[in-house]
Amino acid sequence: MIKENQKPIIKGLIIVVLSLLLLITLPFITSLISERETFQEEVTTEVTSKWGQSQTIFGPFILVEYSTTFIAEDGKVMRQLHSYLQPPSKQDFTGDIKTQIKKRSLYEVTLYNTNLQVKASFPSLDELATKLNLVDKESFRSAKIIFSVSDSKGFTQEIFINKDPKQSFEQDRNLKVNPNVNFLSYDILNKDIDLAHISFPILLKGSTELNFLATAKQTNVDIKSDYKDIKYIGNYLPETDEKQTITENSKWTIFQSIPINSNLDTISQLHDYSFGMKFLQMNDFYSKVNRATKYALLFIGLTFATFFFMENIKNLTINILHYTLVGLALCINFVLLLSFAEYVGFTLAYGISAMATILLISSFIYGLSKNKRIAATIFGLLTILYAFLFFLLQLKEAALIVGSIGLFAIIALLMHFSKRITFSSKQV
Repeated sequence: MIKENQKPIIKGLIIVVLSLLLLITLPFITSLISERETFQEEVTTEVTSKWGQSQTIFGPFILVEYSTTFIAEDGKVMRQLHSYLQPPSKQDFTGDIKTQIKKRSLYEVTLYNTNLQVKASFPSLDELATKLNLVDKESFRSAKIIFSVSDSKGFTQEIFINKDPKQSFEQDRNLKVNPNVNFLSYDILNKDIDLAHISFPILLKGSTELNFLATAKQTNVDIKSDYKDIKYIGNYLPETDEKQTITENSKWTIFQSIPINSNLDTISQLHDYSFGMKFLQMNDFYSKVNRATKYALLFIGLTFATFFFMENIKNLTINILHYTLVGLALCINFVLLLSFAEYVGFTLAYGISAMATILLISSFIYGLSKNKRIAATIFGLLTILYAFLFFLLQLKEAALIVGSIGLFAIIALLMHFSKRITFSSKQV
């Protein structure tokens, strides 16, 4: 026979177990979020594959090929072919980026058009031959200016060097060393061209990201964009404050005392030299909903604790079945949040789902207690709890310290109210 003063303790233990059992629903909710994320990625891939994907500009470089002789073990004179990739001593990227939002189904994709001007300064072929211990530029079998982008279908017009229609880049199928990098080249061997002053435009379509490579000894980038929500990515920070307005430029000034020493086989792997900008989608509600589900135990536990204290302090009778229904309502809240967020955005969806859940639980408690004051207390406590979670979800680096302080305050309040519990007779 259970003693009367032990019933609240036993019921409290049952509520704890029930809270943990309700967490079984979370994997189903997170899998639903993952499924919707996958569908979003499929839509994004479909749109960008027809327009232009994330772009990285490789180059420009000078690629030379030459041969040397050596004597093999059998005494025969052999020739060996070499290639050398010369980065510019200085390169400048200037221009602007125009963005547009393309909607497909429930999702939005950020697309852009670039209007960039590239200026590069290279050593002459004779200077390059001296560097490679060759007699002169006549020792080269070939010499080309080359560059590439990660998605070549993004080009919108033919590219002329120094505005000369006779000096145009053409796709070089002989340089296809990577299936994802298609090089354009212009043959400069025996051509009268000033390599110290090379310039050409890049009119390019892309999406989501635009990256450059700091492969020169001095790299300068000055880009203006009409997009507000830009994140700077890669291994170099710009001189621009990330809280820029849309009229400000994104600027990088990068000096490297030791420029790259690469070849075509490794040119697509120059991640250490990559930098650029990412055009954020601020309606990335899936990550926020996923973060919200991580607080499910906090929601269920604190709501059940509030009910438990109200039950014992106000002499209510709340059955375990009632606890279960309230717990399921709290779990379904996350599904409501996900479904509404796809249509109206995270903030409004959070308000709709939170208010619906709060009103449902408050009216349910009023139906059990017939006491407006108790129902109003539950309404107020749940409103504070949901507002606190929303505040946490908006934070980034400070979320941990703010959350821990908030939880400490909540535990202090629960400890205070627990002293008012009287162990009277209740039905489990």
